[in-house]
Amino acid sequence: MLSTLLLAGALAYQALDATASHRATATAVLEDYAAFAAEQYSQRITQDLDYYGVRPALQRIAVLHVVSGQSSVPTPAALREGANRQLRQSLDLTRYLFRFDPANGTVLAASDGERPPEWLSAQLADHVERRADTAANVNVALLGRGDDVRPFAYLVYRNSETGQPTGYGMEANAEEFLGYFENALSRNPILPASLTRGVSFDSVLTVRLRHPDGTEFLTLAEATGASTGYAGYPQVASHALPERLGAFTVEIGIDPAAAEMLVIGGLPYSRLPFILGLFILTAGLIVAALLQFRRERELDRLRTEFVSNVSHELRTPLAQIRMFAETLLLGRVRSDGERDRSLSIIDKETRRLTHLVENVLLFSRSERSAVKLERQTTALEPLLAEVVDTFTPLAEAQQCSVTYEVEPIELEADPGAMQQIVLNLLDNAVKYGPSGQHIRVSAALRDGTAVIRVADEGPGIPEADRHKVWERFGRLERERASAVAGAGIGLAVVRELTLLHGGRTYVESGPTGGAVFVIELPGARSIEAPLEPTAIPEGSLPEPSVHGER
Repeated sequence: MLSTLLLAGALAYQALDATASHRATATAVLEDYAAFAAEQYSQRITQDLDYYGVRPALQRIAVLHVVSGQSSVPTPAALREGANRQLRQSLDLTRYLFRFDPANGTVLAASDGERPPEWLSAQLADHVERRADTAANVNVALLGRGDDVRPFAYLVYRNSETGQPTGYGMEANAEEFLGYFENALSRNPILPASLTRGVSFDSVLTVRLRHPDGTEFLTLAEATGASTGYAGYPQVASHALPERLGAFTVEIGIDPAAAEMLVIGGLPYSRLPFILGLFILTAGLIVAALLQFRRERELDRLRTEFVSNVSHELRTPLAQIRMFAETLLLGRVRSDGERDRSLSIIDKETRRLTHLVENVLLFSRSERSAVKLERQTTALEPLLAEVVDTFTPLAEAQQCSVTYEVEPIELEADPGAMQQIVLNLLDNAVKYGPSGQHIRVSAALRDGTAVIRVADEGPGIPEADRHKVWERFGRLERERASAVAGAGIGLAVVRELTLLHGGRTYVESGPTGGAVFVIELPGARSIEAPLEPTAIPEGSLPEPSVHGER
């Protein structure tokens, strides 16, 4: 059983490990999708911002200055004349253009009507110095002071003849600049439609851009299905734009709820409660089996003890019968009185033996649910009188007396079963009561119920142990240590026969000590007129022994 429990634990662990592995694999797939989306978006914004946003306008003024020798800087509106589609798109982004000295950032010329802010020179010179290795490419930067942060782009050319560098820059319209990031996201789905299955982008991904200093620059989309928010996503991937384009970092998070859609088979549901339930159930069944096994061993022990006790009780009357039978056979009696005494003892021990066998047979049939009652209208007064009269000699042999007080009551019952009930209770009282005690038997009618009481003057039964005496093989611990023998089935037979009559049994304390065994039988009624005593075939009433059980 322990091996079964360990095996169940191992299976539960394997199931949990498999579930965790499946979830880890699914999470890794979502992270891969997030990384793929971040890289795709970075490539898209790089292309849009560089080749369609800032480069065409900057290259145009550089050509006008270097090739045409034009020293002034035209306005974006002037450059639109005759411009192609790509240049017009770049000019839409441009607020104004300017030319500057890369060495100190000094603005040499600007579009008419526009003038760069005073703080631009120092920041621009510093930015150009830090980006010296990419000076030949278009560079994008967010420059400014405090809340006045603006998007700028510049391009540095070195004159091949003089070797002197010249810078060309532009300030972008902030709204148009941010629009490039938004358009790059919404123009086409970042994740293939075969993955998202037609679900809108905003409901699956959260996209944010961060400045190189780590501060959040722009939130482009917020997944609507997430309850934990962006920071709670375990599936977040980032990808940095090229340094020349501002070194912005793109962060993309996938709503875990989208796993059902993005991952084949989806994220597995946690089966921990189910697995733990099965494990607890298995453990419970094993514990129940162990308890049942323990109870079975206890029953085996009780049965062994029962057989030993019954054998002991059978040996006593058999020894008496054999001894006095041999005395008669060998003619060792010296008078008629001794002969009658020997025959009386043989008769008494035979009745005792019959009573014990009847108890064992009833007990055996009750275990197989094979006890059948033969109900008939039975008057309690003559039945109890007959039983008490028959039992009185046995009680007197123990210096005990028996009296009875019975109201005129009749009920539908099995006379033989009723005899066995009262005999067992009387036998029990004599066996465990003191020598010289007085046993009282009474029967009264209470609300249609016949209440039969057998009161002794013994030590009584503790309240906590009163339910145990009715159990099979049940005996009190104090009786186990005493010399009083017993099979432990007498009161169990009483309870079984009473239940078959629809009644109940219990024990009370006597008014002056001792125990009172109470039998309640329903369906009783008062007898209006005296009835003839119930006919009991001669010899059918076994004489009880003093070896009953408690």
